[in-house]
Amino acid sequence: MTTPLLSVVVVGFDMARELPRTIQSLLPPYQRGFPADAIEIIVADNNSSEPVRRDHFPADADVTVIRVEDGGVSPCRAINRAAALARGELIAVVIDGARMASPGLLRAATDAIRIDPSAFVATLGFHLGPKVQQVSVTEGYTQAAEDDLLAGIGWPSDGYRLFEICALGESYRDGVFAAPPETTFFVMATGRFRALGGFDEGFQALGGGFCNYDFFERATADPSAPFVMLVGEGTFHQLHYGATTQAGGVRRPVGPAAEPLSDVYAREYQALRGQPYVRSFPDPVLHGRLTHAKVKPLFFPATTP
Repeated sequence: MTTPLLSVVVVGFDMARELPRTIQSLLPPYQRGFPADAIEIIVADNNSSEPVRRDHFPADADVTVIRVEDGGVSPCRAINRAAALARGELIAVVIDGARMASPGLLRAATDAIRIDPSAFVATLGFHLGPKVQQVSVTEGYTQAAEDDLLAGIGWPSDGYRLFEICALGESYRDGVFAAPPETTFFVMATGRFRALGGFDEGFQALGGGFCNYDFFERATADPSAPFVMLVGEGTFHQLHYGATTQAGGVRRPVGPAAEPLSDVYAREYQALRGQPYVRSFPDPVLHGRLTHAKVKPLFFPATTP
């Protein structure tokens, strides 16, 4: 068996509609300029009510499906179980299996890391639809409306047209002018990912709490390891009413005390780290190109009237 250059870990929970499109978007020929034998995808089914099956995905692709029944409501254990199987020199993690990719994502990310093997290469995240989904769902946006949007751009014939039907996610509202607090997709050396200990399984809150923030902080903490933000490539969140993308987002009340979900997340982070979460702003190196007319206002929003 050929050893792939890149292992992509994708976590899914109850995403029968979304996950096949995500996997299609990560595979050649949709992914341009990236050889089919250079990628393996490891799908971690985080105990979906209907188990994810291998035959949901192309038969000729290097796709492995594992089922994690003890992961709880956090993706961390599922990520680490899948990452332990990675054979590639490089690893990518898609923490939310509802996120479709732009067509040059893998090529751009792996080209960027060739500049420095210690680099951490990250992307911006977008929501399909007119606004962030925690808002758009309160204004009539539905999965059927989303399917119509995708049909309207002829997806998957030109994946860059996803930029025509999306909005910047809340974590990415500054574009690439400021480092985001997290990323929806990253590439780094597999050995470095493992040396960092992967995702901290102590984050057990719904959706993983601040686990993605925590990993981002650890991955960008080394000043000798470049932090690269891609321009012109990203991921696009399909509506699936997730932990933070349903109505209200992280501000929605949860539990008997009806406290904001963000407070639950913050309390867990402080318990694990011994201090409140404080966002750092590492200086990114930008890598990429303007792949679509909508890229400039989305990636560089402050330059657009």
